[in-house]
Amino acid sequence: MVTTLGLLGGGQSAQAKATANRVVTFGQLTNRNPKRLAGIRQAARQQILTQTHAKSRRVPAVYQVKLPHHMTKKATLTPQGLRMNLLANSFKVKRITIPYQQLTGKVLNRYLPKANRTPTTKGKLVALTFDDGPDAKLTPKLLKILKRNHVHATFFEVGNSVSRYPQISRAVLKGGNELGNHSWNHPDFNRIGTAKTVKQVIRTNQALYRATGQLPEYVRPPYGNITAAEGRAIEQPIIRWSVDSRDWAYLNTQKDIKSVLGATRNGSIILMHDIHAPSVAAVPTIIHRLKAKGYHLVTVSQLLNQRALPDLQYFGRGDYRVVGH
Repeated sequence: MVTTLGLLGGGQSAQAKATANRVVTFGQLTNRNPKRLAGIRQAARQQILTQTHAKSRRVPAVYQVKLPHHMTKKATLTPQGLRMNLLANSFKVKRITIPYQQLTGKVLNRYLPKANRTPTTKGKLVALTFDDGPDAKLTPKLLKILKRNHVHATFFEVGNSVSRYPQISRAVLKGGNELGNHSWNHPDFNRIGTAKTVKQVIRTNQALYRATGQLPEYVRPPYGNITAAEGRAIEQPIIRWSVDSRDWAYLNTQKDIKSVLGATRNGSIILMHDIHAPSVAAVPTIIHRLKAKGYHLVTVSQLLNQRALPDLQYFGRGDYRVVGH
């Protein structure tokens, strides 16, 4: 169905404009928002790898490709997606077309087909997130718990563990969950500096791409520590939390349950770890009791309506700020 949007001009829909191969500037696509443009660059990197069938060893090289930073640069809306010309690069690709589903939240809704516009979710939503995996035994056990309870979660994985257990990372995605980057070996980004932080993130992105064929959308910095310069350099949304279970400190199932249930509110992002047996043991009760209170447990992307952008850090639904602030 075609929807009329006067904002597009002439009463034509975004779909109709795209079919006509409409040339637009990045300023138009993003309302001159540099964070949206950073999001488009993020999507472009995945598309370069996908379009060239690149091996994982090429992941670091995709971050060297020169991508648009100026709002006056132009792209084309086509039936297949957003077509961009590229400068000379080591992938020897002159043009990419980013599917519209990869641009939800990054491009203004009026330039997207209706099916790919940012959704508006209502109701009591919370996101369960798990850090520091994958663990050889506990993560598969947790995945079974989530599946049995018809719940999806977001897993922020450490690169050196992903490299050991890539099949578990694949299983996370296969179960309808999502993956995020939690560094290569869990350093404090604030202590290692921007250059080493970027290397940590890219190396983990490479491990996740090797395991799944996808670059992760999000980064969660170890200990929640990240500077403004690091946030700008990473060019991925930063996911923090509003409920800290402190399960690593308790290592006690009943305390984990009490901690989470006592602090969770509508829109919360809950932090737990899938490397501690008491934490995983607490999950069924946490799920059941949150459901009994009317909560729906969703992924981070669903909680944030797929609107997360680079250079911003998100603590919960509607609770975000610039990285480093």
